[in-house]
Amino acid sequence: MPIPVAVFAFDATGLPSSGYMFMTATTDPATPGVTRFTGEGHCCVFIHWRNVSTGEAGVAYLEYASVDARTGSGTVLAAVTTPEYPGWGIHVVAALPGAGVWTVP
Repeated sequence: MPIPVAVFAFDATGLPSSGYMFMTATTDPATPGVTRFTGEGHCCVFIHWRNVSTGEAGVAYLEYASVDARTGSGTVLAAVTTPEYPGWGIHVVAALPGAGVWTVP
C-alpha cells in the first residue's frame, strides 16, 4: 500500500524547500504480525501505527531504506509525519502526513 508524504520546510540558509515521497507498507504471511515500511531512498519519517484489532500502538522511525514493526496481526492503521531538525537548521513549516489502513496476517 503506497502512503504519500509531503513537506515544506526552510533550511539553515533560510531558503524554502519542499519534497514528497511514497512510503510502502507490506506484510508477509511467512512473518505474521510484522509490517515492513519502505521509503524511497534516504528518508527520515515517523510512522505512528495502531492495531485496531488488538489496541497495540507504536512509533517506528524510518531512517534508511526500510524498518520492520511488530504491529501484531489484525487491522493496522498508520500516519506518517516528518520530524523537525533544529540542530541542522531545518524547520518544517507544513506537512501533509500520509495515512493508510491494511490487514496484517
